Amino acid sequence: MSYEERKKELGPDDNSERLNINLLRYMWEASPLYFKESYHTYFRNLSIFKSFSDNDIRIFTTYLHRREFEANELIFKYGDSGYGFYFIHSGSVSIQEPNGEEIVNLGEKNFFGELALLEEGHRRPATAVASGPTVLLGVFKPDIDKMLESHPVLGAKFIHEAAMILASKVGYMTKEIMTLRRKIELLEKKN
Repeated sequence: MSYEERKKELGPDDNSERLNINLLRYMWEASPLYFKESYHTYFRNLSIFKSFSDNDIRIFTTYLHRREFEANELIFKYGDSGYGFYFIHSGSVSIQEPNGEEIVNLGEKNFFGELALLEEGHRRPATAVASGPTVLLGVFKPDIDKMLESHPVLGAKFIHEAAMILASKVGYMTKEIMTLRRKIELLEKKN
């Protein structure tokens, strides 16, 4: 059973892996005097959060779940019902075809799974496996629902950014498809 399937089974009220950082500690870690990378610094450096205030990031982190994965541990598999959006805090994740062939290996400060938050009934189009020891910070559909109820502006801002990531990926894929079609046409003309 994949991690994501276990999270769905436990339900939205399972807080066993939720980040729990009190306000005073969070403010200290967000200050310029704190030299280690905090969650605040991590998210502040991600492009998806460029329009978020420091307080937005602080509130957003209260909805996150932190999970450590060992090498080759399954995060989700092809065909699973999508449930979460993941940020790679450390380590790397191999995104694979159903046959196990690697499509891409994503490293620290990358994210994946945004479509699961935006599309009802989404099925995972690939398998995700930890390439080595990896720490993921995940936000799940029920977390977003709670965020939209408690902090609607923040929730809408996050959904908007996730949609923009998806739009960017679709644009890139469209260009790639056009390039491949031109190459196929050239090859067909040569033969």
